[in-house]
Amino acid sequence: MRGYGQYCPIALAAEVFAERWTPIIIRNLHLGCERFTEILDGAPGLPRSVLSQRLRSLERTGVVHRTRTGRATAYTLTACGRELAEVCLTLGAWGARWREARPEDQDPYLALWTLSRMIVPGLVPRPRVVVRFQITDRPPPNLFWLVLSRTGNEVCAHSPGFPEDGQITTDTAGLVRWYASQSALTGQITAPRWLRDSLTLWGRLNPFSRTTDGVPAVAGARPGSPAADLPRPPG
Repeated sequence: MRGYGQYCPIALAAEVFAERWTPIIIRNLHLGCERFTEILDGAPGLPRSVLSQRLRSLERTGVVHRTRTGRATAYTLTACGRELAEVCLTLGAWGARWREARPEDQDPYLALWTLSRMIVPGLVPRPRVVVRFQITDRPPPNLFWLVLSRTGNEVCAHSPGFPEDGQITTDTAGLVRWYASQSALTGQITAPRWLRDSLTLWGRLNPFSRTTDGVPAVAGARPGSPAADLPRPPG
């Protein structure tokens, strides 16, 4: 990215943060994504070549630390990067208050993927929980499986082969409202009581949910406070 040529803290920060896809990459790293493919999973539309470029740039600027173990490469935020992630949270609080997602931008897979990164091991009531979601206003493939375990969570576009603990039939708007902690999950819910209780709990995890006065719960949070940090993933 070409610099602004200004000795201004805002300009200097924007040279790092304001490139396309960079805030999304930082968000995904903050959510616990360490592998290249994990970061891609949470950024539909991000080309692999662009991700490679952005990660190299963020490493040069001290935002990201890269480690290699054998043939595996992992990426984590540095202290500098974790502080920059707070900028992402503040930006998200602003977006939750002043912006509305257009229907065409609502992605059921991404909503479930982000939610899966927020569900920590203590919120998984059994060693493995599998919930099938059918999205009624999307053409096939419109089935997704939320697979949660004490060692890691994932969202599958094909049956994972495990017994299903519950089935949800809803539309995209209903799913997104639930993920965004704006309303209870709507539609047809086939699930035992313990899973219904868990679905209610998971629907309250979004850090940008609005309070009764219309201000997102995360607004005004300070680093280190519960509202200031997106829940970290299992493992």
